[in-house]
Amino acid sequence: MYVKSCPFCGTRLDEFYATSMLGCPNCYKAFEMEIKLALKKIQGRDFHVGKTPSGVAIDKELLNEYKKLLSDKELAVINGDFAKVNSLSAEIFKLKKELKDRGLI
Repeated sequence: MYVKSCPFCGTRLDEFYATSMLGCPNCYKAFEMEIKLALKKIQGRDFHVGKTPSGVAIDKELLNEYKKLLSDKELAVINGDFAKVNSLSAEIFKLKKELKDRGLI
């Protein structure tokens, strides 16, 4: 019985179907048609549309803002600017709630 496999690393097509993992960069060429069919079945198309899913960019932006606020607050504490510390704490509290609601922290 013939089982299609990558000529470079030996990964078999049935292994790809079982794990969704390829063995080497050459597998992409060896299993090109099968990969395209699998992508079309899973994603509805067999080509790449964008780098980041729409919600992920917003999540990343919120996490970056949260880190920046924490850093700014730390600097305000070091400088003794406690009015700014209080203001930043309020912003951090609101943002932290949103991040928790989104399941990001």
